[in-house]
Order: sequence, then structure tokens, then C-alpha cells
Amino acid sequence: MPSEGLDRNGLIMMVLVVFVATSNSATQGYDSSMMNGLQILPSYADYFNLSTSLTSLNVAVVFLGCIVAMPFSGYIPDRWGRKWGIAVTALVAITGATIQGAAVHEAMFCIGRFIVGLSVTLGSVAGPSYVAEVSHPKYRATLTGLYGAFWYVGGILAAAITYGSQYIDSTWNWRMPSLLQFLPSILCLAPLPFIPESPRWLMYQDRHEEARAMLIKWHGNGDPDSTVVALEYEEISQTLAFEKTVQKTDFKALFMTKPNRWRMGCNIAVAVFCQLSGNNTITYYLGTVLDTAGVTSVPTQLVINIGLSVWNLLCAVVGSLYVDKFGRRGGFIVSTTAMGLTLILNAVLTKLYTGSDNSAASAAIVFLIFFFYGWYSLVWTPLSYLYPIEVLSYSLRANGLAVFNGACYLAAFFNTYVIPYAMDWSGWGFYLISAFWCFGEVVVMWIYFPETKRMTLEEIDCIFDGERHFVTEVTVGEVVHVGVGVDGKGVVKD
Repeated sequence: MPSEGLDRNGLIMMVLVVFVATSNSATQGYDSSMMNGLQILPSYADYFNLSTSLTSLNVAVVFLGCIVAMPFSGYIPDRWGRKWGIAVTALVAITGATIQGAAVHEAMFCIGRFIVGLSVTLGSVAGPSYVAEVSHPKYRATLTGLYGAFWYVGGILAAAITYGSQYIDSTWNWRMPSLLQFLPSILCLAPLPFIPESPRWLMYQDRHEEARAMLIKWHGNGDPDSTVVALEYEEISQTLAFEKTVQKTDFKALFMTKPNRWRMGCNIAVAVFCQLSGNNTITYYLGTVLDTAGVTSVPTQLVINIGLSVWNLLCAVVGSLYVDKFGRRGGFIVSTTAMGLTLILNAVLTKLYTGSDNSAASAAIVFLIFFFYGWYSLVWTPLSYLYPIEVLSYSLRANGLAVFNGACYLAAFFNTYVIPYAMDWSGWGFYLISAFWCFGEVVVMWIYFPETKRMTLEEIDCIFDGERHFVTEVTVGEVVHVGVGVDGKGVVKD
């Protein structure tokens, strides 16, 4: 990641923000990998005497918690600040993981996972909003994308713990991974006292001097005459002043105007697409997928689980580093097309070779799983966090992200609950349906999604509203990304 233009304070802040992002996002990533690992362990299924319906419930109940948290997840970071939102997220996640790990029956396990689900939505609103709003504009897209990429840090941690715990000859082989889900949340709390609050939140609370001081210290190398700081301050303060006169922060405002409906249309589309593109089949039911492919050894499945998490992290980090080069709209379209084609190949191989003990076919299906997730992690993992934040103006951001997460996890609940039944019905048929759904997504994105690369959050507002809400001779985008900005009519200038 380039660091020119930042002094020691600025670099320290970037490191701390990345650490908080890693810890907050890893809590969510830990869950899916942990559930993959638990379902591979025979002792977990035996302890709860799991049927297909109970397996579905154990996985999907976390999404019910995510949905229930939607109405109030935007209030906390809007009222008390982005940092307090992150802190509350961590405390809720610790509570849920403790109950989940100590479960003595099915209901207790589900209650713990439900509470973990509450923390997922809280974190998905406060965490990426904080990273995007506090980051230096030159690195905002990369850091916000990395927030999504670090989802897989939790996945790797869970996969490694589950692999090791398989050798424990007691219920601790599934309790330990369940309980240790609170580790990322504990780590997330440690740096919070030492990092700044979002300057946009401070300005919206009319704490302008604190916001200016934050920008000077962390974005301007301590120079009160910094050009970037002066432009940032004017863009943010003027835009927020405009929003206060015409925009409310409640849920009703999300759909009151045509620009806002466009914003929310993009938001909800991303929420649904990032869950219904075939990825959750592998994310939460890897053991079932590998069984279908003929890979039935428990240690082998656990190793593949670890390898897939590492591969996903690498691809997502690369995608985050190049997110402003690839762009948003083009990246979505190319990756989703590749994912659809991969699912078709997977359907064909599954149809032809399921139950045939053909090792070459099994290896090919495992390769396609990695190939599919390479495309998903390269683009969808960073952009599913970055793009919704970009298309929402500040006044709409917290509640808009709450709706985004509600739609996202409602789709995920539906998807993860029906997947076991769909795989029992026809594994290859379900892959084929998912492939054609991907191609439908491509059509929607081609028509509906605007490009937002290399612009500040305030400049992106111009795309949707058709006019600029601040008056400066040049924009921050033109300063930090040479030759790129937005004119007074909201037109991108190259």
C-alpha cells in the first residue's frame, strides 16, 4: 500500500484503523468457517443429534439475529459515534460466543448464535463506515476494501482452530472453536481509545474544531495549511451543511427522493447478489459440497477449509489494493460472469461423476471451487463493503447500511436454510440455477450500477444528485488522484 504524503502519525493511524478493521471483520468471517468445520466434525452432529432441519437452523439462525438488529444498528453509530458502535459490536459478540461455546442443548447453541448475529449487523454498519470516513482520501477505497478482505482472517483462524480441535476426545473439539469466536472482538477493543473519531460524524454533531484537528493531525502531517486538509474540510462541511437542510437521517428518508431510491436500489441489489451468487453453498456447506465431489476424509476436508480461507484472503487483498484501478461496475460484471461460467462447469462435473469414485473429477471440482472463490474474493469481497458506503450520502449511511445488512442477511438466511434441501434434491441442478442467476445479476449491474472509482464520498454524491454540494476550485479527488475529479454538474472528469 503506498504511503507517500503521510508522516509517522498518519501511518500509525492507518495501521490502527487496519487493525480495528481486521478484528471487527474477522468476527464475521470466523463464523462461516467455524460452522464449516463443526459440520465436518462427527462429534458436533452426534452431540446435538442433528437432522437436516436442525443443521439448517444452526447455520441460519445467525442471520435471524442479523435481521433483528437492523432497526437499531444505525442508531448507535449515528447517535454515539462510529467508535462506540464498534465497541458495542465487540461486547455483543463476546456474549454470544460465550453462550454458544457453553451450550448444553440445541436451544442454547441457537441463542448464542442469534446473539452473534446481532453483533454481525452492528459491526457491518459501524465498522466499514468508520474505516471509510476516517481514512485519508487517497487510501480510503483500499482500506475499506481491506475491511472486507479481512473477513477471511477470521475464517483462517476458525479453520486452523477447528483443524486442531478435531484431535480433542471430548465435546471441547466443537466447544473450543465456538468459544474462541470472541478472540477477534477482544482484540478489536484494545486500540479504540487510541484512534480518532470519524471527522464526518464530528462535523455532523457541530464539533468542527475537533474534526479539523483530526484532519490536520492524521491527514495533513500536522500542517494546518495542508491543501488536502483544507479541501477535505470544505467538501465535508459544506456537503453535510447541505444535507442537514434537505435530508433526514431516519429510515423513511432512504426512499423519499429519486436519487435516494437509486442509492438504495444499488444497495439492496448488492446485498442480495453477494449472498445468492452460489457462494453460500461453499461458504457454509463445504463439507456437503466435498462429499458430493467424493472428498469424504475429515482431515482432508478440514485442510481444504484452511486452504480455501487462505486463498480467499490473498485474492481479496489483491482486489482491495487494485480496487481503484479495476473500478466498481466493471469489476462486478467481469467477476460475476466468470462465477456463472464456473458454476456451469461445476454442475456438469457433478452431474457426470457424482458417486463414480473418479479422483480426477473430484480434483477438478475442488479446483473449480477455488477458481470460483478467486473471482468472488477478488471483487465481491472488497466491493460488498465498499460500494454500499460509497453510494450512500452521510445522512443515509448508517440506516442505509442497516437496511443493506438486513436485506443481505435475509437473503443469506433463505439461502443457507434451503441449500441442504436443494443439495439433497439435486446438487448439479442447484449449481445450474445459481449460474443463470449470476447472468441475471450481470444484466442488472450493466444497466443500473454507476462507476464510483477514485472519488471522495462527497464527490460520489454528485453522481446521484446531479450537482455538487460544495464550492471549491479543485476537488480532493483531483489533488490525490491526479487528473480525476467531478465537475459542478456531477460529471466525472478524466
